[in-house]
Amino acid sequence: MLQDAYVHVASRQLANSGREPTPDAIAVMTEVGADEIRELLESPDDAKLGEAERKITAAARVLVGWHTDRDYIGPYGLVRDLPFLGSAGQGKKNGVGFTELAQRYCAGYPPQVLLDELVRTGCVQDLGNAYFRALTRSYVPEQLSAESIRRFAHVIHNVTETLEINLRTSVDGARRIERTVFADYGLKRSDLEAFDLYLRERGQIFADDVDNWLSARSVQTMENTIQTGIGFYHYIVNQEDEQSFGKALRLEGEK
Repeated sequence: MLQDAYVHVASRQLANSGREPTPDAIAVMTEVGADEIRELLESPDDAKLGEAERKITAAARVLVGWHTDRDYIGPYGLVRDLPFLGSAGQGKKNGVGFTELAQRYCAGYPPQVLLDELVRTGCVQDLGNAYFRALTRSYVPEQLSAESIRRFAHVIHNVTETLEINLRTSVDGARRIERTVFADYGLKRSDLEAFDLYLRERGQIFADDVDNWLSARSVQTMENTIQTGIGFYHYIVNQEDEQSFGKALRLEGEK
């Protein structure tokens, strides 16, 4: 399934660049055999992975709308608890429900299916009184699901493409922003948990700021658009991998 995800990401990348996503062209990008690619593209799993990608996009859009759309934000900027149907609200803002939210940001995607997915993954809580509460602004699919594998492939593709562009480009203004921050002399193991908490708190603030900036400028009916964004992650160096990599470099240099 991971190979399938890579093939489909490469196929979409070619299509977005105006090139025909033929098996031979995809093979050059992925180093997967053209015959295997042909089978993957014609496989019934294609529908499953396509649905996974649509689910990721729909879930993310709904959560962003829920946290940024003024119709769904209450006093002091707090996100409103929503009924499934806006007409079910009593004492709440009429016409504002999850169904209306889904139709506004993911027209054509079944609201019940979307809500079930958000509840299942812990992004939304069923309050038990016919209302639902958004618990997070980000949609993270469960491990080893079709959605998470598709997301993994996208992340790897975006990171490596940025690194490749920066590696091949000598003009500073044409490079994409890329920053790495680390402790010069390492960090005490006892401080790792505090560092993780610090990153989660400050990182979420930064992510929300960028999300707000993008949301204010992204409208579904726009033309001549480009898909862009940012990604950041916390890494911990695996010393065994570092040693193996260093040894491989030395051996390569001796050839």
